[in-house]
Amino acid sequence: MDYIKDLENLLKTDVLVEVNENIKELETNLEKKKNSKELKDELKYMKEVKKYFDDVLLDIEKNTITQEQASDILEGLEDMKTDNQEV
Repeated sequence: MDYIKDLENLLKTDVLVEVNENIKELETNLEKKKNSKELKDELKYMKEVKKYFDDVLLDIEKNTITQEQASDILEGLEDMKTDNQEV
């Protein structure tokens, strides 16, 4: 199984799409509620998440990520998905 290709596909077609949507939604909500510390913190966190996954895609592009690293990231994403479904 090619974990790197699976990870790249998942990031491009699902994860980053959702992260970008969340960022846009948070920015819109923040414009309505100017001084919401909670929204600012959540937006900052989502931007950090986006940067991390952008960096992962860059590592894939540069061929500097291993199958094992890709597998670990995929497992982490699956755990996050499971956690979100339980909420």
